[in-house]
Amino acid sequence: MRPIAIALLCSATLLAQQTVAPTPDVNVSARGQDWSGYNIVGSLETGYRFATVGGNYAQYQSMVNFQDGIRLLSGYLSMTSKDGHGKYFDELLITTAGLGNDPYENAMLRIAKNGLYRYDMTWRRNDYVNPGLVTGGANDGHFLDTQYDMQDHDLTLFPQSNLKFFLGYSSTAQSGPALSSIQIESGGAIYPLFENVSRQQHEYRVGNEFRLLGFRVNWMHGWQDFKEDTPYSQTGSSALTEFQRNEPYHGTSPYWRVMLFRDLKNFSVNGRFTYTGGNRDFIFDETSISPNRIGAQQNQQVLSFGDAKRPVATGNLTVSWFPVSKLTVTNSTAVYSVRTEGDSSFLQYDNATQAVNYLSYQYLGIRTVSNETDLNYQALSWLGFSGGFQYSNRLIRSDQVFTVGGSPAGSPYDQTDQQRSGTVGIRLRPYKGLTVLLNGEIGTDDHPLTPAAGKTYHALNGKVQYRNKKFSLTANAQSNYRFTPVSLSAYSSESRTYSVSGSYTPNEWLTFDAGYSRLHIYSLGGIAYFENLQLVQGESSLYLSNINAINFGARFALKRRGELYLGYNSVQDVGDGRSTPDGAGIASPNPVFQAIQTFPVTFQSPMARLSIRLQERLRWNFGYQYYGYREKFYSAQDYRASTGYSSLTWSF
Repeated sequence: MRPIAIALLCSATLLAQQTVAPTPDVNVSARGQDWSGYNIVGSLETGYRFATVGGNYAQYQSMVNFQDGIRLLSGYLSMTSKDGHGKYFDELLITTAGLGNDPYENAMLRIAKNGLYRYDMTWRRNDYVNPGLVTGGANDGHFLDTQYDMQDHDLTLFPQSNLKFFLGYSSTAQSGPALSSIQIESGGAIYPLFENVSRQQHEYRVGNEFRLLGFRVNWMHGWQDFKEDTPYSQTGSSALTEFQRNEPYHGTSPYWRVMLFRDLKNFSVNGRFTYTGGNRDFIFDETSISPNRIGAQQNQQVLSFGDAKRPVATGNLTVSWFPVSKLTVTNSTAVYSVRTEGDSSFLQYDNATQAVNYLSYQYLGIRTVSNETDLNYQALSWLGFSGGFQYSNRLIRSDQVFTVGGSPAGSPYDQTDQQRSGTVGIRLRPYKGLTVLLNGEIGTDDHPLTPAAGKTYHALNGKVQYRNKKFSLTANAQSNYRFTPVSLSAYSSESRTYSVSGSYTPNEWLTFDAGYSRLHIYSLGGIAYFENLQLVQGESSLYLSNINAINFGARFALKRRGELYLGYNSVQDVGDGRSTPDGAGIASPNPVFQAIQTFPVTFQSPMARLSIRLQERLRWNFGYQYYGYREKFYSAQDYRASTGYSSLTWSF
């Protein structure tokens, strides 16, 4: 659950407050120049970013990762044909952010000519650092420092006509060093393992849109190719005499997608069908020579390989009926089918004892059919109702072969699951500017696929919103409860979220905005584990989190000469209130589990940004932001950082 807490912490931070740079364009004077039938508007912001970091630098890299250096913080260029009939194009748009070694860089290009073509390109680069979870000390031998490069290209021919053509290409690449670990024998020594990550994915697509018998038909055919060729090697000094591993993994997934749309007088019909014919080839070849737990040398080989097909088919048909202006009835039927077919084998061979462990896997299939009906009725101008019912039927089949006493045995498996849920809601607008939304859901699941899926569950949600010309206020409350009893254990969870946010603009030069949210998460599940080669059962794993997030911002217009922004963001998980990692008497008596049943952390980030107009088209900008992160039980992960920038923005 600890990664979930970190993810929620970071998500709340990013949603509440953006980073200090780049500077929003606040030049309100008329801009733009005319040239050869085009109107040209643009801006460039370039400057120097600085950062000082104290504490755990790897943790700072995983969350913020801003570094010193010159940057093109933002760029914008727009060329638009004044009469809509440019010689080569009618629209050209380029935007950039963070170029010059920021951890998050992106660029976008659009060029179009009315009635003829439109081309869109996006490029993104993310520097991703993962310092690894703390499991026994400040340095646990796990680390990831990789770079993601992503790009998308889409060309549309005749974009405004009833007959369109599409061409596209996308790619993703991840590369960089990683440090992991390997355990040759269960309960034995753990050795460091170096990885040079190399993953690539390419997608090519072609499609068309046309009208037939009153329907708008949109289809796409694509090919996705994926390959991973990450090499592994032993690092540092260890007792491993020899270690070698190769595990290339290649595959392709050609797919088809077809969509249908039609609007009639009282009906609306749309359908979607997709089919992916996935193929995967892989091999895992590992050889290791190392001492076992009692010091005797062991020589082991592991070989796993497979060549499988993975067809995936989905279909969805949605029909909306409008019998009267106040009533809408929508019915949606969906079918989902995925299969893994082919031979995949796992072989483990001990060269010293000649013992063999063998497992062969042939088939896995999941088929789901679902139907959902929703009704929306606007009884009065200020009163509306909604309701719905959903039913789904899922069938899971698998087949594998394994060795028992040297003889092969089969293990076919079938499971059918039915899920039912109902929803109800009400919409109120008692007077101008005020809206109240209330809804709830209750459901059951015969055989949930995972304990967290919930055998019985219910949810309640409420939202109140008020708006006028100067003031807005929104309050939300959500709760979700799930419970899953199974034959060997049980799982239950609950989450509650409360939030309130608002903004106030008393005059044209001053704006305030603020928000507060509280997220409560509680989960309790049965566990079974081995300790000192003995199976331990009948215990529970508990996790409790209480996250409080506050954000505040104020914007001041400085007599049209500039703008000042002040902001503050704070996120705190108080856990279950304990002051030490010792959770004796709570859930499992094992101290290892008690120490990780809650994860209290604190994160705060005040910031300030100033922009001053030097000339009509030139502005000077300065920004500062502080990051403070503290883990209550694991102080080695704490960090503090001061980041900022000074830049010039030129507009034209």
